[in-house]
Amino acid sequence: MPNVLCRLPNHVGDCCMTLPALRLLEASGYTPLLTGKRWAEDLMAGMGWRFDPIEGHVTEDLTRIRYLSNHLGPKPLGLLFPNSFSSALLFSIGQIRSAGFPTDGRGFLLNKKVEEPGKMHEVERFFRLAHGAILAWGGKPAWDEVPADLGMKVLARHEAAARNLMSAHNIPERFALLAPIARGLHHGKEKQWKHFNALCAPLRAMGIEPVIFPSPREEDANKAACPDAMILPPTTLGNYAALAKKAQFVIANDSGISHIAAALSVKQITLIGVTDPSRTSPWNKKAAVLGSLEKGWPSVEEVLEKIKSL
Repeated sequence: MPNVLCRLPNHVGDCCMTLPALRLLEASGYTPLLTGKRWAEDLMAGMGWRFDPIEGHVTEDLTRIRYLSNHLGPKPLGLLFPNSFSSALLFSIGQIRSAGFPTDGRGFLLNKKVEEPGKMHEVERFFRLAHGAILAWGGKPAWDEVPADLGMKVLARHEAAARNLMSAHNIPERFALLAPIARGLHHGKEKQWKHFNALCAPLRAMGIEPVIFPSPREEDANKAACPDAMILPPTTLGNYAALAKKAQFVIANDSGISHIAAALSVKQITLIGVTDPSRTSPWNKKAAVLGSLEKGWPSVEEVLEKIKSL
């Protein structure tokens, strides 16, 4: 099976949305080998693919890519999920024959250019990239349509860690994972719903404990946004995914946590106010998406009604 070094995106949600594309590579006779930011290793560990981190330091990253190029067999293949010039340049200098969309003026650095598919959901876009690359390499794609599920798998050690965390912190069997924080701005607007704390008392009245595992460096922001929840120390993304599988449901902004829940096909409520759901809504039949780009954020009452229906 030919090896394909796959440069993952730089954000949690985007990494989750590449899963159908990566699964297509594997089903079509290619072996995905992953490279990207170090946190992605734990998130993707259950899929069983090799992972090599790059750190954002040019010299060290180039040394790592050249090492991989020399150990992937003759004329190694590459697939670039990011749109950036720098990702194509790194693979080109590292002698990885990469396929990608010719974005950011990088077409001359690509060994195989895959035609941009136009506006569509990011899951579909990543899938079209892998599908086009397989055809360009002379292969036959195993599927032509995007799977209905992202298909993330969780390691047994992450499931054990989730059980241990629940025991250590006295988390009851019926709990909801809340993710109030979404960092950064989208077209100058905040990406997070302001009323997570208003959900805590109604959830407890339903016998469901609101629980937050903040990402590192976000503990204070979570305490400010949702002080009445059970706020616990940060854990790894793999452990978080296993906890999401055990939760009654996940409530998140349109953020990485929403896409982790989608990747596991768990019940979730995703809150949208400034982002475009046609591109980034959770790829999950069990997802409820409240709010819209046109009308803005949902009300507390709308969210509570959806919680009751779950």
